[in-house]
Amino acid sequence: MNTFIISTPKHRLEIRYYHGVIHRDDVKVNKEQFEEMCKNGCPNYGKKYTCPPYSPSYTDHTKGNDWLFVVAFTLSLDQFKNTKYREYLKLRIANSVLKTRIEKLMRAFEKQLDSKFLGTGACRLCKPCQLQSNEPCRYPQERRYSLESVGVDCNELMKKVCGKELKWYRDKKAPQYTSVICALPVKERGSAYSLRKSLLMQIRKIS
Repeated sequence: MNTFIISTPKHRLEIRYYHGVIHRDDVKVNKEQFEEMCKNGCPNYGKKYTCPPYSPSYTDHTKGNDWLFVVAFTLSLDQFKNTKYREYLKLRIANSVLKTRIEKLMRAFEKQLDSKFLGTGACRLCKPCQLQSNEPCRYPQERRYSLESVGVDCNELMKKVCGKELKWYRDKKAPQYTSVICALPVKERGSAYSLRKSLLMQIRKIS
């Protein structure tokens, strides 16, 4: 089992990590379906430059790159069982910890290859996004689109590459664990495998 430990001001948490390489054509994508789901159920729809309908298609974003290097983190929410946190707060804390670390990791990998990663969830560089005041993006070179915003079925990708399913908050009950998943498009399969060799070193830097 691949794990690492991170410490926050209040917690010492164990995170499991998964990684793999997949051909871009083997990724399940449905931009129209996920955009419609976002439109009907996500408060960020039309309010962020990185969210639908402003996000590009998966095909456009991965153009010129045949492979994806995929990384996922999971955190068991049982690690908060001795706290007095409400169920949704457990999930929020866990997701904040995971998203912060995995984005640092993926940006480090970007420096090794000429590519931009597909992240997890909405962009958090500005609050609120400049789009809401009809202003241009402050950080156009730093913003990243999420996998789901370009139409990727993240649950299928998670299962195919990591052998795990995504879990969601339902009926005011936190799931057993929460996950984040990212992918870096690369031109050659060998380049993706080279990232695997430096994965543990980069994880140590974000621990």
